[in-house]
Amino acid sequence: MKMDRRNFLKGAAVAGAALTAGAALGGCSSSANSTSNSSVTASSTGLTADVHDQKWAFEIAPSAIEDSQVQQTYTADVIVVGSGMAGLATACSAKEAGSSVIVVSAGSMPLSRGGSNHAIGSKVQKSYGIDYSPDKARTIAKTEQTSGTYFMDKRKWANWINNSAESVDWMIDKMTAKGLQVSIEPGYYDPDGVITVPDASHNFFTAEQPFGALFGAPLQAQAYADTFTTDLGGTIYYNTPVKQLTRGGAANGTSGRVDGCIAQDADGNYVKFVANKAVVLATGDFSRDKDMMAKYSPWAYDHFKDVIEWGTVNYDIGLNYTGLMNGDGHKMALWIGAAWQKTYPNAPMINGGCAGPTHAVISNFWGCNLDVYGKRYQNENTNFAYGATAVEQLPQRTAFGIWDINYAYTQDKWDPFGSCVNNVNGIMPYTPEEYIAVWDKAVTEGTYYKADTIEALVAQLDGLEDEAAAIETIKNYNAYAQNGYDEEFQVNPNILYPISTPPFYASKTVGSTFLTITGGIRTNSDMQAMDEDDNAIEGLYTTGIMVGDFYANSYNFVMPGQNLGGICCTLSYLLGHHVATL
Repeated sequence: MKMDRRNFLKGAAVAGAALTAGAALGGCSSSANSTSNSSVTASSTGLTADVHDQKWAFEIAPSAIEDSQVQQTYTADVIVVGSGMAGLATACSAKEAGSSVIVVSAGSMPLSRGGSNHAIGSKVQKSYGIDYSPDKARTIAKTEQTSGTYFMDKRKWANWINNSAESVDWMIDKMTAKGLQVSIEPGYYDPDGVITVPDASHNFFTAEQPFGALFGAPLQAQAYADTFTTDLGGTIYYNTPVKQLTRGGAANGTSGRVDGCIAQDADGNYVKFVANKAVVLATGDFSRDKDMMAKYSPWAYDHFKDVIEWGTVNYDIGLNYTGLMNGDGHKMALWIGAAWQKTYPNAPMINGGCAGPTHAVISNFWGCNLDVYGKRYQNENTNFAYGATAVEQLPQRTAFGIWDINYAYTQDKWDPFGSCVNNVNGIMPYTPEEYIAVWDKAVTEGTYYKADTIEALVAQLDGLEDEAAAIETIKNYNAYAQNGYDEEFQVNPNILYPISTPPFYASKTVGSTFLTITGGIRTNSDMQAMDEDDNAIEGLYTTGIMVGDFYANSYNFVMPGQNLGGICCTLSYLLGHHVATL
């Protein structure tokens, strides 16, 4: 072809479209399953190339594994891929419902992260007099769906809410049978009533590991695995990562029923698992795949790209803040024709907010919040996820919290993170004096500041660019507290506490904590994967955090433990029963 000016410009337009799609990806390598070294492959050739029509490397299926390469074949009604909470709950449920089930796991053990399990109307809640029914959950569920601008699949939410009590009671029975104890975490009190939620989250603990809110999920995963193998006679193949799905009898096939998968064992041999009824993908998130994050969650990619350990694989990773999984299940589903969720972008799970003493366990600090220019930037009365989003939007992603010693006496007791309403796990509330001791320890450790005057306190704040503005802001804040009206952000007057009694304290927060990325594969309300035309793909289901269209905008912790309690328990429990009756 002659390279005249017209053809040169035409080629440049295509290249420009491809660069637009992968603007931040120069120099990054393609994923381990990719067949191309290019982050983006242009699929159109005209001046009007649409970035949404481009193929990313992770979307291109590798060469199909042939049956002649398979060394061993196993068959069951249901093949569950993944040994986290969601996969194991599904496996237990399907096995109890009468199906033969095999679990195939890339990791070497059952594993999950966190520990809070939200429930609506459980028997443990009732035993403590907590009145929380689907009808009582109506207001907070509507608030949550509004915060997601109604992008999420409300049918999945209805399945969760209406079946939460039954499924969580089932989970409680499974956990306590294996020696775990259950506690209920304090809810969230919002003085304005907008994001108030009752004592609704359950966590599981032992005497050796009492911190169930943060570390209970691994205990639960192990309990499910013991139930599945010992009590129900199921089989788990560990250290056996699944490489490709089979559809219509062929690896990476694109028509017919999804009828199994091909994995690779620890010796490098290919092993085929045939599913008579269903394959269930429960493989976690895609937060360590650079291209997937850039395409599907660009805000999170931009804010956390220097934190995430891109491309590294550790299937046994625990609670971690540098990314978790590589989206293996998402990719395999895409290769056989599954569609991505309709909600864009995928919602990140972050927390942090402006640090300081909290009136609610997961709240943003309710005292005076400042940016690097010494100005307040929000109504401080919110939770630590929304607070984290606000911090991420600030100049230098930096916030300062300011309070005085009397702040300790605004509550009779202070519940630390990990405490529970019945205190059975031994994590006790602080008295005001004990909480002051916690602050002073933080000062000694260099994480808080302390001074006898506001001026001396402000002078210590590393990174504050305008001390005079900060002093003026605090003066104005005190005036608002005295007058009972916040002229800037209308904070509820009941929690406007003056900063007037020395010693004075301050905190500094830079950025927030990235936990995971939510969603992925488009599914219907039965958790069945769907194609681009919204047709259900026979034989393929997903569960856990990779389920599409359950979250939108952000995972905001307004309903603490929603992921483990909602998807990993209730929807997985229902899915197990569903696939068993196919």
